[in-house]
Amino acid sequence: MAMLDEGIIAEVPARPRYKLAQARADALTVRYSTPPIPVLEIAEQTGVNVVFSDFGKHSDTVAGFCDFEARRLYVNAKDIRTRQLFTMAHELGHWVMHREVFLRDPSRYPVLPRFQSVEASNIFEREANCFAANLLVPKRLLDPVRNSPVSTLAEVFGVSRAMMENRLKNG
Repeated sequence: MAMLDEGIIAEVPARPRYKLAQARADALTVRYSTPPIPVLEIAEQTGVNVVFSDFGKHSDTVAGFCDFEARRLYVNAKDIRTRQLFTMAHELGHWVMHREVFLRDPSRYPVLPRFQSVEASNIFEREANCFAANLLVPKRLLDPVRNSPVSTLAEVFGVSRAMMENRLKNG
């Protein structure tokens, strides 16, 4: 694996780097002491613009995508807010963790289809999902309130109930 500055990879990793995804998300949220985490603000601070778009006939199948060359994250304007936030965080994960790989070979980046489970072999998607979960619900903010009702946690963190259930289950 070819390494660049700050641990950015230029080739596909052999396995998902969950600890790196968590560390990068934590670094971006460290200054926030209460939820919800301002994902849009964080994305813009990393140098990308977030564009809410009407994907036309693809609105039912596409949640969003990252355009590395244009420095933009596109988010489905028709999705509910919690889905948009997860999409923003997921695509920001690609921006933060995978930019060099995708700039070298743009064909490696697929659009994230809504409701599709991540393939076990898709390392990039798994890392981006891990990054998104840690960005939206940082462990240091979740741990003190972990035993609260799931619906309350989801509302406070501004995420869907399903996302919060997954976050609680997977740490």
